[in-house]
Amino acid sequence: MPKYLGESGENRLFQHKDMAGFYYVAQLLRAEDRDRDFLYVGLGRSPVVIMEFLRQVFDIDARDLPLSIETTKVEYSKGKRDVPYDEAMATFIDHYLPRDLLRGRKVILVDYVDSGYSLLSAQGLMEAHLKALGLYEEAEHVYIAPLTNLEKFLKDEKSVLGQFRPDISAAHRLLKVLHATIDKEPFSRFPRTSEKSIREGRFPQPDVQAVSRLQNVMRLALQNLGEDREQIMETLRSSKFLKTKRRPERTFQQSIQSIPPRGQLGRSVVVKDHLNERYSSLSAKEYGIPNGRLSYEFQRGMAKARRHPYAATGVGVTFAILAIFFIYMLVKALMALEPVDHSDRIQEL
Repeated sequence: MPKYLGESGENRLFQHKDMAGFYYVAQLLRAEDRDRDFLYVGLGRSPVVIMEFLRQVFDIDARDLPLSIETTKVEYSKGKRDVPYDEAMATFIDHYLPRDLLRGRKVILVDYVDSGYSLLSAQGLMEAHLKALGLYEEAEHVYIAPLTNLEKFLKDEKSVLGQFRPDISAAHRLLKVLHATIDKEPFSRFPRTSEKSIREGRFPQPDVQAVSRLQNVMRLALQNLGEDREQIMETLRSSKFLKTKRRPERTFQQSIQSIPPRGQLGRSVVVKDHLNERYSSLSAKEYGIPNGRLSYEFQRGMAKARRHPYAATGVGVTFAILAIFFIYMLVKALMALEPVDHSDRIQEL
């Protein structure tokens, strides 16, 4: 176990409630996989924690496809864009999902849904790719697993999460976590990959440290639930968080709307920071880690310094100059002191 929260660079550790959310989604997905021919593909960076849960708990070869669909405001309002399927896109998909892996499988695209844009666009791309490979039967079985509270996506004819209930306590937490993109940066196997980079023939490489970090934090969370797999599963099956939350009528959008604004910061930044603060504190408490919040802020500061080395150097130099000036003035003042004549008690005082 890390000595403190953030020692390995993670925003926070997974709590019991988080694990219950991963388990809730995994159980719904597994229940639909009657023929055990699902190929779970996490789309982009949002579902990476759920993909890792499937790997470690169910020994599933879940895959990650680093694809981010770009959009204009008009296209965003429509919720879908037909992304051009060309040779570059075909080569890109084949690099991460080779033909032999796709043959005889039902592709399940897992993603957090805000507008539904990326997920539905990726579904169209995958269908076109399978047809181009001559896998026509497989192209008929490209399904979506939308993590959302929007009924139109949950009840879509190609959705495998029709039974997902956002009013379940753990599911409500999960949506807030994915919406605020907590865990995305430190745990993502691949960086955000744009269509432009795909057209240029670039293939993002896995971040070995991020992969190891996610594996270790997930392993730690499972150990926190039980000593063996049977005990872990029993803990999750009987979790109090798999019940309807106290205020089922309150959506997760309403809950984050109550977060107060802070200065001139954008809404998404405020929400992310607020939830990171809250869940970091709760993680430290659940794992018994002292000074979790302080350590977390220190790590954030160090990460920012690494991202902006010139600015950090400038701040460091400024503080160094001020410190030297302070020491100089202190020494100068001490040197200017006159000796006191102790024979005169009043003068001494």
